[in-house]
Amino acid sequence: MTFDIKLNMKLDAFFSQYTQAFDALSAESIAELYRLPCATSDGDGVNVYSDRQSLIEKFAGNCDAMKGFGYQKSMFRILAQQDLGEGKVSVNIAWRITTAGGNIDFRSLYICHKLSGDWRIFSANVYPGQFESE
Repeated sequence: MTFDIKLNMKLDAFFSQYTQAFDALSAESIAELYRLPCATSDGDGVNVYSDRQSLIEKFAGNCDAMKGFGYQKSMFRILAQQDLGEGKVSVNIAWRITTAGGNIDFRSLYICHKLSGDWRIFSANVYPGQFESE
C-alpha cells in the first residue's frame, strides 16, 4: 500500500462527497462522480455503462430500493489505497449503512481516475465485509 497523506485527504474528500450524494438519495449526483465508460459489480450484477442516462437509471433504482428499506445515512473508512500511476488509484473501503432496521456493512474496491483535476470512479466492486477491522 502506498500511503500519501495528500492523496488520502483528497480521496477522503471525494468519498465524503460520494457519501453525501447517497445520503441525499440523488441518482444524478451519484452518477456525476463516475467517469464514462465505467463498470460496477454489485447486487445488480456486473454492468458496464457508456452513457450518463443508463448510469442515472441504475442509481435511481438503487435509491428507490434504499428508500424502501429505510436508508438513513452511510459512513465509510478507507482501508487501503494504491497509486496506480498517471492519475489512477485503487481504493478499498469499508461501508456501514444505517437503516431503520439496523446497520448493513460491506466493502468496495474502487478504481478511480483523475479527470481535469477531480477524482471519478471508473469501476466499483462491492463485496461482503465488516465495517470494523477483522
